[in-house]
Amino acid sequence: MVDLVVTPANVQPTSNTKVERGTAGAAITAGDSVYKNATDGDLEPCINDGTAAQAAAVGIALNDAAVGQPVEYAIGGNVAFGAIISAGQVN
Repeated sequence: MVDLVVTPANVQPTSNTKVERGTAGAAITAGDSVYKNATDGDLEPCINDGTAAQAAAVGIALNDAAVGQPVEYAIGGNVAFGAIISAGQVN
């Protein structure tokens, strides 16, 4: 079975998305779960097989960003991912 595929260009906030802004400490792609680096406070993509801190998501990136660039991330509400699944279907 195929994993849910997120198209970064289709990741969009909705009318109830709560958004915060930060600085990318690593390359980030829209749709990435991001964590806040404890050393400098920059945002980086979560690493599932890294440390507990690297897996502790603070939000979902809403735009692509290179190191040092601004990144907006959703901390609540809904985010449209542009990925389609059917109700009751397990992916």
